[in-house]
Amino acid sequence: MVLPFVWMVTTSLSRQSNSAMPRTPTFWPPDPSLFNYEVAATSLPIERFYLNSLIVVGLTTVGYLFCSALTGYAFAKGRFPGKSFFFIAFLSTLLLPFETRMIPLYDLMSTLNWNNTYWALIMPFLAGGFGTFLMRQHISNLPDELIHAARLDGASEFRIFLQLVLPLCKPALAALAIINIIWRWNDLLWPLLVTSERDMYTVTQGLAMAGRSTGIHTGVALATATMAVLPVMIIYVILQRQIIQGIAMSGMKG
Repeated sequence: MVLPFVWMVTTSLSRQSNSAMPRTPTFWPPDPSLFNYEVAATSLPIERFYLNSLIVVGLTTVGYLFCSALTGYAFAKGRFPGKSFFFIAFLSTLLLPFETRMIPLYDLMSTLNWNNTYWALIMPFLAGGFGTFLMRQHISNLPDELIHAARLDGASEFRIFLQLVLPLCKPALAALAIINIIWRWNDLLWPLLVTSERDMYTVTQGLAMAGRSTGIHTGVALATATMAVLPVMIIYVILQRQIIQGIAMSGMKG
């Protein structure tokens, strides 16, 4: 599984890869050089692409975590009519591929005049069925006695959520944050729909569009792919334990 990524990085470090691809994969470049990265960095506004991705991924992740934890708490510990029905209806959204929703979403963004803005890249992804399900499963395992004791002390539901529930959800929130970061960082289809100005391109979109406009130079293309993938690979390698721990602690109760 790792070998294709190793090949991508090593080939991007070879200047010769632009003229001729090796017939057999090599895992050490014959002429190590940063030439391909220099070409990519000088011909593209990489800093702007990274800034856009950081803004979109950061704000989307914060909003997604908050909304997922809030709805998860409501479905796990709340009491209201039709709770099971609404939870199943919420989960049913996972059965709908994004492609079936992107045209209505695009029409909505156009109606609100949000195309080519951060709003169009952020707002559709502030809530989702997967995050609600993961947080609901985790919060369901918290002792009900803690919630009842806080209610008896006069704490409001929102205060219980902020000061009691959220601190106990750190493993699940960490796992959900990493998963959402990977999703949003690698997203290409939606940014292609709602942005047409180069200054609004994300990393994945900007590098993909650059490859189409400048032609295929294998070494430069692999260098840009490495720059797009490397941040999420580093985050995943460093924090993969939190992903496993958060999902394991969420359990399958309920």
